[in-house]
Amino acid sequence: MKQYEGQNRPWLAGALICTLTSSLFAVVLQFFKGNVLDCAIAGEAAAALGYALTLAGFILGEVLFSYLYKRLGDRFAAGCVMALKRDIFESALRRDYVAYKERPQGEYIAKYTNEADTIRSRRFCMLPLFWAILFKIVLVSGALFLLDWRIALLTIALLTTPLYVPKLIEKRLQQAQAAYFKAVEEALSGMTDWLHGFELIKNFAIEDKILARFRRLNENAAEKLLGDLRLGAVSQLITTLMSYLSYFIVLACSAWLVLRGDFSAGDFFVAIGMIDQLSYPIISLADIVRQLSAIRPACREMERFVEPPPRELMAGTAAGLRRDIRFCGVSFGYEGREAVLEGFDLAIRKGERYLLKGPSGCGKTTAVNLLLRYYDPDAGEITIDGVPIREAGDPYARTTVVRQEAVLFHDTLRNNLTMYRDIPEDRLLDTLNSVGLDRFANRSALDQMVTENGANFSGGEKKRICLARALLRDTDVLILDEPLANLDEGTAERIEDLLLSIRDRTLLVVSHQFSQPKLAAFDKVVDMAAG
Repeated sequence: MKQYEGQNRPWLAGALICTLTSSLFAVVLQFFKGNVLDCAIAGEAAAALGYALTLAGFILGEVLFSYLYKRLGDRFAAGCVMALKRDIFESALRRDYVAYKERPQGEYIAKYTNEADTIRSRRFCMLPLFWAILFKIVLVSGALFLLDWRIALLTIALLTTPLYVPKLIEKRLQQAQAAYFKAVEEALSGMTDWLHGFELIKNFAIEDKILARFRRLNENAAEKLLGDLRLGAVSQLITTLMSYLSYFIVLACSAWLVLRGDFSAGDFFVAIGMIDQLSYPIISLADIVRQLSAIRPACREMERFVEPPPRELMAGTAAGLRRDIRFCGVSFGYEGREAVLEGFDLAIRKGERYLLKGPSGCGKTTAVNLLLRYYDPDAGEITIDGVPIREAGDPYARTTVVRQEAVLFHDTLRNNLTMYRDIPEDRLLDTLNSVGLDRFANRSALDQMVTENGANFSGGEKKRICLARALLRDTDVLILDEPLANLDEGTAERIEDLLLSIRDRTLLVVSHQFSQPKLAAFDKVVDMAAG
């Protein structure tokens, strides 16, 4: 977390200067209160009025610099959490596909929302407050020594005892905080998963069952939150009781000094004011120490999250495909499971069209994932123009993939097609026409908003938009993974014709349902079920 605090250090420095100035005003005005009282008792009206006006000036100064401290402290906390949330999203986005899928989507959301905001409130907001209170404690303690060293020593000895309470229960505080974060992650993961399957839930009429499951997760999160808050409340109660007991002891000693004649009425008034200035900050400081201690493990975990292990550097320059891609005796099995591919051989020549067919689980998509280097073969080798794939650079630089699920962003149709690149509008329109989306081949349609997941388009339209997007990306290899899934017969036939009309790149289609009469249009059909 120190990197974010360092980036926003000027705001913190400004806040600390303001709180130091405010604390100076707060301490000095206590002495003017005593002077006003002593002059009033002595009947010195003019002097009392002068002290009162000066007192008013110091009060205004304290209020003004307190306001500036709050503004600058808020700016520091906001800047820190903004940078942290940026790194959370960047960390997720820069992971490789396999590493990203190792965590449920709800965990990423929990990191960005609940955990980042908790770190903001319990660390970034607490740091300026910690230093503000510490400054005030030091200044007030110094002022008490100017007033009377006996009261100063007694006050410091007694009022600092509550600071030890959070340290005594630090481990329990951290455990309660960690349990709460875990419960929230589980609830968000479940909610994300169920919302993703909204139609399925409706179709099976299981709303009540899903709600019951969510209630259990939600109640667990609430229970863990209450446990965390309960522990904080107990700590705060003990701290407050100890602080007020210390306050009354110091008050009694100050009264004794008045009775002895060592204190005037004004001195007693100043002493009580100083003790007030010290007791509440020390109670607050104990709470701040508690929160900083509790959040420490979460900060360490967040630091590990935003700095994932570096990806393996892709060797080579990822030049375009010049000759062929070869699978040579490739074997692969997912961890803990039997091999999906065994001794698989295939030569994919530049500019030709290939179909991988076969039932689910026969290794079609696995072969594609190996080609994309999501995994490395257990045995055998994949080469690009004779170069081992691990030395051939980033596979995404020469390959465009269209998966079974049509992924569209909540943005304009234009941005969904261009993926935020500068592509001439004429080319967009020509590509839309080429995939049979003539009615969208105009400027007005390009600026139309695509709703979440493309809900305002039919299944066939979404498939063709994704195909148009892939064609607009000039790579040598185009992979289409189950492009005919979930389409009616007429739409599937049109998609087949579109795929077979592609001539300017190497085409690899993964499908188990391509029409038998059209198989002859491929340069090679590989039946994965045949081994």
